[in-house]
Amino acid sequence: MRKTMQGFVSCLLVISSLVASHAQTIFPRGASASSDAKAPDPIERLSDTVLRIGAIRVDTAKREASIPGRVNNTTVLEFIANTQRGFRAYESAFELETNGISFNLAMIMIGLDKANAVPSTRHFDPNPPGGDPVEVWVEWKAGKETKRVRAEELLWDKEKNERFTQNPWVYTGSVVLPDGRYLADQDAVLIGFVHDPASIIEWTGKNGVGRFGYIQIDPKIGLNPLTPITVIVRAIARSAKN
Repeated sequence: MRKTMQGFVSCLLVISSLVASHAQTIFPRGASASSDAKAPDPIERLSDTVLRIGAIRVDTAKREASIPGRVNNTTVLEFIANTQRGFRAYESAFELETNGISFNLAMIMIGLDKANAVPSTRHFDPNPPGGDPVEVWVEWKAGKETKRVRAEELLWDKEKNERFTQNPWVYTGSVVLPDGRYLADQDAVLIGFVHDPASIIEWTGKNGVGRFGYIQIDPKIGLNPLTPITVIVRAIARSAKN
């Protein structure tokens, strides 16, 4: 299994180099500033099972990717994370130090398969998305203590006065548009919870669907704007429920 994964990662490194060399052809320039990314960030192998894609740390043995970022200064949420300098920061909990293409490559490297994905067809799709399941965690420092919380447990509906329930997150991989643009970079989103086709990772629960203006980070958590955070995405077995 280990040799198979090493071979798989080696193939991805070659593919990534080819994508970078033909970036303008494969991912033509989009209309918005958030779609500037055309290829994955440079990949660095740190060990047999650990790689870095730009700021993303990928551990293929643990099947998890860790991405640094910071808390956005917003109180109206539809997404967990937007791309670096992405315009969706106004409605995303965190800005991560990566683009959509690099984030998606990291998801592939931890074993997630687009072939299993059933993406949302529109914003606020009433039907839950499908795909390989993952856990999404958020870590940050509070004094000398490191806090680690499930992403859904950070979300608060201020009208209903309740937290989101625990439901699986899935890898949908976003969408490549007919003109070759990658929707995650075009819309500047990485992880969402309102059933949107642009997200690379989506939540299967319905707490956020049609709840615009009511969802925020739970104020009792104590996550202030600009606080450095790390988002961890961990692949789990398809049969696992939690």
